[in-house]
Amino acid sequence: MADALNQRCQALIATNDDVESAIVREGWMGNAAVAAGQRGRSLISGLEQRVAEASAVRRAAHEVQLAVERIAEFVLQTDELARVNGWHVGGDGAVVRPPTAGPPPPPDVVAKQARVKVELADRVEQILRRAADVDADFAAILTKAMSGEITEQDATSLAQAADAGTRQSGLSIIGPPEGGTPGDNKAWWASLSDTAKATILRDNPDLVRNLDGIPVVDRDSANRAVLQREIGKLETKKAELTRGNLGDAGKAALDEITAKLKGLHNIDNRLNRPDNGQPQAFLIGLDIAGDGKAIVSSGNPDTAKNVATYVPGTGSGLASIGDDVNRSDRMVAAATKAGSPSTAVVTWMGYDAPNELPNAGSESYADNGKGALAGFQDGLRATHDGDTPSHNTVLGHSYGSTVIGHAAREGGGLNADELAFVGSPGVGVDSANELHLRGVDQAQVGQHVHSTVAEHDIIKVTNLEVGDEGLDIALGPDPATAQFGGQVFSSDAGTSGPIYQGGLSKEAHSEYWNPNSKSLGNIGLIIAGKPTS
Repeated sequence: MADALNQRCQALIATNDDVESAIVREGWMGNAAVAAGQRGRSLISGLEQRVAEASAVRRAAHEVQLAVERIAEFVLQTDELARVNGWHVGGDGAVVRPPTAGPPPPPDVVAKQARVKVELADRVEQILRRAADVDADFAAILTKAMSGEITEQDATSLAQAADAGTRQSGLSIIGPPEGGTPGDNKAWWASLSDTAKATILRDNPDLVRNLDGIPVVDRDSANRAVLQREIGKLETKKAELTRGNLGDAGKAALDEITAKLKGLHNIDNRLNRPDNGQPQAFLIGLDIAGDGKAIVSSGNPDTAKNVATYVPGTGSGLASIGDDVNRSDRMVAAATKAGSPSTAVVTWMGYDAPNELPNAGSESYADNGKGALAGFQDGLRATHDGDTPSHNTVLGHSYGSTVIGHAAREGGGLNADELAFVGSPGVGVDSANELHLRGVDQAQVGQHVHSTVAEHDIIKVTNLEVGDEGLDIALGPDPATAQFGGQVFSSDAGTSGPIYQGGLSKEAHSEYWNPNSKSLGNIGLIIAGKPTS
């Protein structure tokens, strides 16, 4: 169709040239010349409109060809994925198991087949969605051409619109499914051609950079570009503020910008100038609104055998991201020392943490952040490479443990293998068996919940001792007790405080990641899937 339209466009252009030559004759004057000129200009206008329409449809037909080829390729890939995992995708899109003889497969194969079935359903959904979208786009272009509404500008913009990632004129790269799960997002991304992916990453990185279910390498690529953009914006704002006379409001704004720039520059340094021995870092999420959010991984969670997500607590934000990423680097080293063959630790500053200690008594911050944390864990599962799932740990410090607890007590719980609470003020439940880990037998959950608190940690003031049990008024009992029903691991005592504080100190609350400390060694063992002491 595109080839035929191309030939007709060339014929129309040649006819247009003939008409122009016919009406422009030197020395021809009089009524006949005037009438010929008027008629010729009318013909030329009509021919130009026909060329615009035919050219637009020709370009659209070419884009449809490419789009259908990509859809067909994705269909073949999906059929092959189904075949090698014992499934069949029917003509109606249903994922069914063909009849087989012999004994049932072992449990690990059954578990893998169940995961693949979910992925196949997501892929089928995206195939049908993409095909329907291509059909609707092409129909709209044909309708517009037949009604004479296509302009020359439409014709020249069609090819660009096909790669714009937006719905303008021409075929579009459809965006991710609205409200889609990480599995939906993964299937959508896989359905796109390499050219379409590259175009989105270059021209519209905001579409995918914070989207769970998009591979980490691609999210990193999108966020690196945005990181430089945001640094540039903040540097400009800072320069504008420093040129004027600052009042109190101006000084507060300058302090906020300076703090955010500190965090962004720390991220940039970790991404591009790692110290010797540090694993490659990936920027998986970034948002400078409010106190700022960032998700930085030390190591690639899509390829690592053991993956941990570290959730910081009160006072965390962009300004402190450098210290938190440093902790993650130390956890990677500790897990490697414990025998992990490959490790990634993600610093997940993906929620609005309480700014001050008085605010940390509220559950609202945990309730507002739990959904994002659960979605991120689902995304890690969706994008992980290979047939064998990674061993995933979610570890929270201080109020970060509260966020984890609220995420794990809800619905289907967290898509992880281990939970670890460090210096916790309470995790929103009274016992470990109220927490839920997807894929872990509920009767065994207590064996996968790990907690510690240092002897001199000031966090202990949040607990009232009633008999042998820790009772926290606002956030729940201390999980680092035998009564909670989890696994308690040891930490060093930490820096002692003054007598009037009962020997407790703020310093001890932040010393769990000190080099060669008991707590850091045990955290490494948990991440590596080994028993603690």
